[in-house]
Amino acid sequence: MDFIVYLLVYILFTPILTMIHELGHAIPALIFTKGDVSVNIGNSNLKKQIKLNRLVINIYGYRSIIDVSYGYINWKPIDSKLKSIIMIAGGPIASLFTSGLLYFSLYKIELSYLMIIVFNAMLLFSLGQFIVTILPMKYGDNSPYKGFTSDGYKIVQWLKLKNTN
Repeated sequence: MDFIVYLLVYILFTPILTMIHELGHAIPALIFTKGDVSVNIGNSNLKKQIKLNRLVINIYGYRSIIDVSYGYINWKPIDSKLKSIIMIAGGPIASLFTSGLLYFSLYKIELSYLMIIVFNAMLLFSLGQFIVTILPMKYGDNSPYKGFTSDGYKIVQWLKLKNTN
């Protein structure tokens, strides 16, 4: 029974966790850039768009259940090393914060058995999202992110650059 709950939580809540992660990038991007910031969720052909001033949220849907964690963000690049690192780190920080909030909830709020399983699953998926995005790596051929690099990898690349602004 617990396995089924974990599977359902993965399918239903991972897109929400991904949105939180991407908003972690978007908030500093909205502060530090002047153009539109677009959060893109999913990798299919459905396109629903929500525009909130300079924040544009594109919801594309998913090609498969495996891809429900797919999301990315676009913003106009800036030359500031520190601001760029903050924008990139915002996603993993949002995932880590979400994990901490879920952990706190599990131990400080009285929950039913089902809600404990749901929160525990969300905690594990959010923590996994933090780890997979903060570790510096190039995503493999079997990943929906094939050819892309993790947030941690991008941060390392920015840290290697000579100081700018």
